[in-house]
Amino acid sequence: MTPLASKPTATTSYGDPVAGPVRINARALLVAGDRVLLANERGQKSFHLPGGRVEPGETVQAALRRLLNEQAGIELDYLTFVGGIESISIERGGRTGVLDVVFAADRSWGADFGSRLNDLDIVSVSLGSLLDLELRPADLRRTGPRLAH
Repeated sequence: MTPLASKPTATTSYGDPVAGPVRINARALLVAGDRVLLANERGQKSFHLPGGRVEPGETVQAALRRLLNEQAGIELDYLTFVGGIESISIERGGRTGVLDVVFAADRSWGADFGSRLNDLDIVSVSLGSLLDLELRPADLRRTGPRLAH
């Protein structure tokens, strides 16, 4: 007799189990001086680091390069792994684990960027204003003060 297969489970850093899929996002931390690039879905109050969902068969770094080019015409040179941020998203009535994999990008983006998508704004904000914004995932707020260093 074979044992029954159990549903895949992930555990958040807070110890809360998440049954089902875990979505992986690739995110870019683009800081120049005292400014950082953020993305905002038009009509939403929250901001997040540019990037998005990693597609099946795609590496995280390849996804990030593709997404930033699609979203803002930004071509990345070098990527440095910064860390991961776990969160839970409520999607279609169920809990989905989300892992945002964050890379710092070595690129001078200056003023030569802009959103290429109709439903997304790419904006430059001062590091000092991060605590005033609604950031997603929420744990990104804890990282904000350390970006200036």
